[in-house]
Amino acid sequence: MKQTDALHALQIALMADVPVLLWGEPGTGKTSAINSMSTALGWPIETVLASLREPSDFAGLPVVIAGEVLFAPPDWARRLAGLPEGICFFDEISTAAPSTQKALLRVIHERVVGDLPLGRGVRMVAAANSADVAAGGWDLSAPLANRFLHLTWDLDPKVVSAGLMGHWPEAASLLIDPDWERRLPHHAATVSGFLSARPGVVHQRPKDQHSAGMAWPSPRSWEAVIRVLAAADGTGISDDTSMGLVAGLVGEGAAVEFLRFQRDLDLPDPEALLAKPSSYVKPKRNDQIHAVIASVVTAVRNDLTPSRWTAAMKVFVKVAESGQLDIAAVGLRALVPLRPDQAEAPDSLSIFGELLVAAGLLASSRNPRARRAT
Repeated sequence: MKQTDALHALQIALMADVPVLLWGEPGTGKTSAINSMSTALGWPIETVLASLREPSDFAGLPVVIAGEVLFAPPDWARRLAGLPEGICFFDEISTAAPSTQKALLRVIHERVVGDLPLGRGVRMVAAANSADVAAGGWDLSAPLANRFLHLTWDLDPKVVSAGLMGHWPEAASLLIDPDWERRLPHHAATVSGFLSARPGVVHQRPKDQHSAGMAWPSPRSWEAVIRVLAAADGTGISDDTSMGLVAGLVGEGAAVEFLRFQRDLDLPDPEALLAKPSSYVKPKRNDQIHAVIASVVTAVRNDLTPSRWTAAMKVFVKVAESGQLDIAAVGLRALVPLRPDQAEAPDSLSIFGELLVAAGLLASSRNPRARRAT
């Protein structure tokens, strides 16, 4: 992966709040790149050398205060906890012993050091050399590896040559939409449609230890794919950067399949469907229908109002009427429990029959107190 592409992917991961791990040979500028990104974004950075840390540096040192056992965090965690935004940088993470890696899990995933929450504005970044070249190196544990977006930092002689003359590439050069999260429903629908067509890649933990210490597919990493693609929308990144973002989370094989699926997918805007449910036109493939349902569910969950809930029900009815009752029922089951008090259930929902009885939206002889569709 070219250094410019890696920098773009790093910036997107930081903005999407996805932990990122930069892999590369010693002395190739990984640490400098991360520090430059910190400066460009204006975010303070705390560097933690993983090889010199013990599990208690992350799990907290037990202390007794007023008869209560608390887990005290180190100074670097206290400094980060007081910041609205910042970067926690774990350098040489592949030299951390397995016991230390285990203690890191909660820090990376929950942003908690000891008993101290770091805050949602703190981003997690790490750098590593492969285990075969790192001094006393270890493969990452599978649970820790699966929490990162893995990026390869390749040495580019031309970049180094220009940089030594004072022309290093800008660390944060992408213009990322501050409202990028509004694109989450679209990308959630795409990923959902893909996984419905390829259920075998929902979760594939490699059997060998080295591969399990890199990127592989899991529900957690697919959720991160949704976030980085939403943040990357409109930035004009290269195909190599897109591939690096997805492959860095779910592995190259799953990434190739997904990006091919994404390229061939043509989905309606879920907001357009909610505005006019009658505009639904049945797609040619079932995976596309799954993606449509997923996009509507995600859009309504993100902005739940009585009118939007009712509109979603009408979309599901249109899908059911087109011959895809089972797929439409997936959306129905997802949104019925979220029904706002003032939301009306359209009469046409009766197409779902016993599903509505079970959900309490339609009365039956066995359940005369159930609310009827109105």
